[in-house]
Formats: sequence, structure tokens, C-alpha cells
Amino acid sequence: MHSNSYTLRYAIFFTAGVAIILALAASSLRPMQQQNIAQAKRASILQSVMTVNTETLEQDYNSFITERVFGIDGQEKVGESAFALDLKKEMKKADDVRSFPLYIFNKDGQTRYIIPLQGKGLWGPISAFLALDGDLNTISGVIFGHEKETPGLGAEINTAQFQEQFRGKKIFTDSGEFASVRILKGSGNNVSGNPHEADGLTGATMTTNGVNKMLSEEVARYKQVLTSINS
Repeated sequence: MHSNSYTLRYAIFFTAGVAIILALAASSLRPMQQQNIAQAKRASILQSVMTVNTETLEQDYNSFITERVFGIDGQEKVGESAFALDLKKEMKKADDVRSFPLYIFNKDGQTRYIIPLQGKGLWGPISAFLALDGDLNTISGVIFGHEKETPGLGAEINTAQFQEQFRGKKIFTDSGEFASVRILKGSGNNVSGNPHEADGLTGATMTTNGVNKMLSEEVARYKQVLTSINS
């Protein structure tokens, strides 16, 4: 029979060995995980403006997307990488030192401007890639994402049916005032003819509130950026 000290030493060495193996496995898998995250991000950017072919994803991204970074005053920040920016970290900074990435899509003579967004849902972060037509006002597409929203409720923000209704909506009024698009409470609302309203989701008030805040406050911060591009 082994002594208690032997058993304790064995348990310590065994636990340490397992921890080392897990650490090595996590370290070896990290580059692959980072690559998958990057590919998913490229896919979401492109999905806001076109149908994505997974086999040509990276080639299409490099061919059709130009990355730019701006300050809130609309001045371009040369030398910064839009793709590498961490929006969560940028949102913690004061607006006057924060960087605002923009993705410009060009294909077959058509230009789209894609704004990446971050916000807070009910249980965790939500995100979006909002694409604007060449008029820098009309929404041509949007891809919403989330980490922990409730299945069947708030998680419905990333369904095609919910996202499709934003196509053709406007972020500015006819007089040029920023208005964004507001999601109404509940579903079944009549929003036809209103360029600044979208139908909501039943039982997902907190998630839609988070999306509304993201669309109103974060897109508004791009006003000078869009003005500088349009001038």
C-alpha cells in the first residue's frame, strides 16, 4: 500500500502533466483558431454586400475590399490597419483619439461602404457590418452577430429574414439630419414606407434595445467620416 505522501506526489505530478499537455495543445491550436476568426470576419464583411463563396473567400476579399481608418473628425489615419483594430478596445477610448475602421467594396463599377459596429445585447456583445450604397445613406445590407443571445428570441438578429428588412432603409433624413434606423418593439409592426423603422422581435426587447443603441450612437460617430468621403 502506498503512503499518503506518495499518493499526494503522484496526484500533483499527474495534474501538472495534464496541465502542460493542455497548455501545449492550446498553444499549437491558437494560430489555427486565429485564422478561423479572421476568415469568419472576412466572410461577414463580404456577406453584407455579396454572396460569399467559401472557396474564393480570401481572394474575393483581397480583390474587392479596401481598408481605411479615420478619426472622428473625418481625417484618415494612414498606417493603421482597419482589420487589425479591436473595436471593443477602441470603444473604451475617448472619441477624439479613437480610430474608426471602414471597409470599401468595389466590384463591377459598384461601390459600397461597410461600417463595423459593436454593442451590448442581453447576455453579451453584439456586432454588425452595415453596408451603405454609394450615396452613403441607403443601407444595401447588414450582417448582425452575437455571442450569447437567447435562441429563438434575441438570437434571431442574425437570421436572413430579420437582416433583409434593413435593405433600402436610410440613415439620414431628406434634409441631411442623422436619423439611423430604429427597431420597433415586438413583431408584426407596419414599417412599410418608413425609411427609418424596422420590425422587431417578439420577446427580445433587451437585444433590440442594444441593436438600436448600436445603430444610433455608433453609426452617428461616422457622420464626419461619411461627409469627408462624400466631399
